Amino acid sequence: MPAQSEAFAVPGNRGLTDRQRQARVTSYYTPFRTALEATLAQRIAPILVTIHSFTPIYNGQRRDVEIGILHDTDSRLADVMLDVADTYDVQRNAPYGPQDGVTHTLRHHAVPGGHLNVMIEIRNDLIADDTAQVAMGKTLTSWLLQALDRLEVTACRA
Repeated sequence: MPAQSEAFAVPGNRGLTDRQRQARVTSYYTPFRTALEATLAQRIAPILVTIHSFTPIYNGQRRDVEIGILHDTDSRLADVMLDVADTYDVQRNAPYGPQDGVTHTLRHHAVPGGHLNVMIEIRNDLIADDTAQVAMGKTLTSWLLQALDRLEVTACRA
């Protein structure tokens, strides 16, 4: 719960006590984690895909990467997605990576069970309006389905 992100203050996080931090964990993180664990447990062969976005400029520097395909210790799905990605500037573990702590969900919910997993980071300017968001959704769906085909995963097709 950072009090500052890049050059911007996050007033709602400034001066939080340990008790206030724990209250947020109890109210938001724990229910999310519990629901995700229950959902994964209901599936025979779950695949965990997390999607986030990032700013085109960070600390005054333009980011060339357009889409990041991130992974923690299990890179199976990321490896194949990187191979099938045929448009955009797509990079492995960029603009963030495991060293930044961003693969927490993958590391705690997918890796221990050996579940295929990947984290996708999309630069904000590529999803700035509804049309761009739909187009990006189609692109990512295509990449993911191609990757699953190459990995011979068929159980998820419902």
